[in-house]
Amino acid sequence: MLALLAATALLALPAAAEEPAAAQSDLPATLTLADALRIARERAPDRALADATLAAARAQVKVAGALPNPTAGFLVGWSSQCDSIGCNEPVFNANVGDQGLVAFLVTGQRGLAVQAAEQGAQAAASTRKDVGRNLDFQVKQQFVTTAVSARAVTVAREEAQLADQTVALARKRRDVGAISDADVARLEVLHMQIEQLADRSVQSFEQARAALAQLLGLRSGSPAFTVVPGPTATALPPSPLAQASLAALSAQAISVRPDLAAARAQAEQARSQASLARRLVIPQFQLQTQYQQQGSTSGGWFTPPTAWVGLTVPIPVLYQQQGQIGQADAGVLAAEATVAKVEAQVVADVTTAYSAYQATRAGAERAERRLLPRSRDARDLVQIQYAKGAASLLDYLDAQRTHLTNEIDYLSSLAAFWTAVFQLEQAVGASYLP
Repeated sequence: MLALLAATALLALPAAAEEPAAAQSDLPATLTLADALRIARERAPDRALADATLAAARAQVKVAGALPNPTAGFLVGWSSQCDSIGCNEPVFNANVGDQGLVAFLVTGQRGLAVQAAEQGAQAAASTRKDVGRNLDFQVKQQFVTTAVSARAVTVAREEAQLADQTVALARKRRDVGAISDADVARLEVLHMQIEQLADRSVQSFEQARAALAQLLGLRSGSPAFTVVPGPTATALPPSPLAQASLAALSAQAISVRPDLAAARAQAEQARSQASLARRLVIPQFQLQTQYQQQGSTSGGWFTPPTAWVGLTVPIPVLYQQQGQIGQADAGVLAAEATVAKVEAQVVADVTTAYSAYQATRAGAERAERRLLPRSRDARDLVQIQYAKGAASLLDYLDAQRTHLTNEIDYLSSLAAFWTAVFQLEQAVGASYLP
């Protein structure tokens, strides 16, 4: 019986921090898996941070493609150092510069800068999906734990009620001398053990529900919702996984895993940045125009209208971007190594998750279809025999304890199976439920 009670710890989670009680929770009274995922996605701080990062990356695309604003200047002055015609007239000077705008376009630097920024935005979008992938796994896992814990409470209470009826029957049989006080005492001990199991199950359920409420961003009140297990009530796998093979799942993961997509986008961004670093070796010339005059046709020209068109070109004789190019090339190597590392991790994740899925599926299906029904039938038959005096007390106690152990083992197997399903979803980067 001690082993039976210890088995309930498999359904328990660390106690959540206590919050002040409130009149009403801001979560729905009845919670489905789809509801839980929707609420978590709306409220999760990590999702909001990923959204902000994505917005910043998209803004960076506009920054990278921004054209330099041209400059314009206008000067007015006077000269009082001479009395010749036009010398004492105002001096007008105007100039316009392109700030390297033409060079930015002609050399292709703008295109490479935009390309690198777009790859950064794509990487941020994939990272946002990856945050959602991990969040969905946490919510699904905790939802199943809560649903299974709720079922454990129901099972324990039903068994406690049945044990109470058995004790009442035993006392009547003792009063007529059919059994001894020792037999009644053994049944009373079993009854109290089952009640202890029910109390522990309630505690495990409350802890699981509180942890789920925390993931859902409970903002007021206390968690008082009821979970609807839906498809997770049985060990029937989602249809996309029923005939799925490891090779197909691995190929799917390589194709759709968002963290791998983010790593690939970052590698492309690094290559674009390396190309841009080399393109910056091209001198960034600037076009300039200038106009100047002093005096006028009526007052005489001291400086007649004069216009200039100029070109300023830095001469790269002392430095040719060697440092920036070296850094960019190192960034490419690091990004490519990261892609290879993530690809290997994806394959390992899918392999591990698929193995756990296969093992837990077999155990959960066996317990659900054969072991648990036969265990319940055996317990009920022995109970009937004991009530009629055709079975001994030891037979009944053994049947009852065996059935309780099988009930707890089944619920643990069911929770492990669905956790494995959701781990496989996380490993592949897909969603098979809902």
